[in-house]
Amino acid sequence: MSLGQFETGWGWEAQIRQYARKKYRRDLEGLLSLDPEPLARLLGGEVLEGRPYASIKWVIRLKPFRPLELYLLFDYDGDHGADLRVFYARKSLIVPTEDAYVFAWDFLAIVARYGRGAFPLEEAGPGREFLPFRDFAAGLSGPLENVSLGPRQELLLMASPEVVEVAARRMDSGAYQANPDGWEIVWPILGDCAYRLRVASRELQVAFDAHGAKKYAPELLISFAWLYLNALLRECRQVDPGLPSLSRYL
Repeated sequence: MSLGQFETGWGWEAQIRQYARKKYRRDLEGLLSLDPEPLARLLGGEVLEGRPYASIKWVIRLKPFRPLELYLLFDYDGDHGADLRVFYARKSLIVPTEDAYVFAWDFLAIVARYGRGAFPLEEAGPGREFLPFRDFAAGLSGPLENVSLGPRQELLLMASPEVVEVAARRMDSGAYQANPDGWEIVWPILGDCAYRLRVASRELQVAFDAHGAKKYAPELLISFAWLYLNALLRECRQVDPGLPSLSRYL
């Protein structure tokens, strides 16, 4: 199903189509010469065997966390050129429309960078060292704290470590670890980029692995930080309904 089938999703779907058919159309042409297998691994997904129709060159499935599941379909024919369609498994309807849209936008932007050669198709894993966001993108650390964290930080600090651990398991993604003065979760958000959310001494810290921090634009990393934090908070409120509500979905 498309983004248009999410609640009030038609406007968001139109924006994704605009990006694919106009803004990134020339970039997507470059995907014709790329091997989709390493591309899928760099995105943290897998290439599927089936193709819904002849002009589809490949289909990549992405499963960031439960229940979100996306499908990227690269379409090319001589009359209409290159196109990238984004579809979702029906179970993904639980995810808020805006979050589903931002995931589509992020992956489209990353795939377009591979298409135009801005990212080399060289497989790598996340770096072993984690860098706090403020250390490599000091100019954007303020917007990250205000927009991506904001009141979410206060709510997450209210959740007990036991609630956070169960919530992380419910996401079926990432590795939870308890620390003497808090906890941390490390998510493999891409094949070569990991995101660490840590609470220590009542302070929330966002960090990315050294490889991903150097490769990806801070704006993309901010976006992923926001998306995974939202997902964790949704699960925390499922585990502990007594946590305050920030919105209909958080």
